[in-house]
Amino acid sequence: MNISIRPVVGYAEYLACEQLQREVWGPFGVVPDHMLLTIQKNGGLVLGAFDAAAPASPLLGFVFGFLARTPNGRLKHASHMAAVRPSHRDARIGERLKWAQRERVLAQGLDLMTWTFDPLISRNARLNIRKLGATCRTYLPNLYGPAPEQPHGKLPSDRFQVDWWLSSERVAACQAGAGMSMGADSFRALAPLANPDPSLLSAIVPDGPRLLLQIPAEIEALKAADMPKARAWRLQVRALAQAAFAAGFVVTDYARDGELGLYLLERD
Repeated sequence: MNISIRPVVGYAEYLACEQLQREVWGPFGVVPDHMLLTIQKNGGLVLGAFDAAAPASPLLGFVFGFLARTPNGRLKHASHMAAVRPSHRDARIGERLKWAQRERVLAQGLDLMTWTFDPLISRNARLNIRKLGATCRTYLPNLYGPAPEQPHGKLPSDRFQVDWWLSSERVAACQAGAGMSMGADSFRALAPLANPDPSLLSAIVPDGPRLLLQIPAEIEALKAADMPKARAWRLQVRALAQAAFAAGFVVTDYARDGELGLYLLERD
């Protein structure tokens, strides 16, 4: 497969981005084609991944974001959305889109990119923290609703906000393939586990320079099989992450351990 990553151009390609959002997330919250076009024409980025070897070079994925500011006024790139066609999720397209996004944001003179992801989704944790080298010190509870938080069949839309320091040695090492390499066994030897029992709603973080925070490795399957247990995970991880961030911890790495995932947090 010959993947070409470049800025989206023309009505048909912007419309394809809109259609891909519906394919990936359904009909709600779709960013329309005209808004994507306006963002790109005014300092933002809309990058598409195209199969150059296929007829008409179909869109396989895209990322988009816009110029923004941190609370203290620092300019940054706020990456809002990344989508990959479900049939191509094992082709590392999402990762390639993020590295291309980094290159273009650096060319704009910016060195910080932020975005959010659900901390219970293991594949996103692996990409964002381990493969890209982003870090996290911000927890956003129920960012997108629903309100109230307890509707049947849904979890609160909690998010980690990650900081991607584009010029850092950490990120450069990840791009070169020399980033984080410790496995789950090394994690467990290095730091205590903050939540050995997901049924306990605890906000007490262990003393010391490091801690581990575990999550279920397949949250979508757990939601389908046992929503009360999935909700317990959500609330426990929320309480512990908020307490850890308030105590000066930062998420620095992630590894999967069978049916669980492990975040490594270190004091700033």
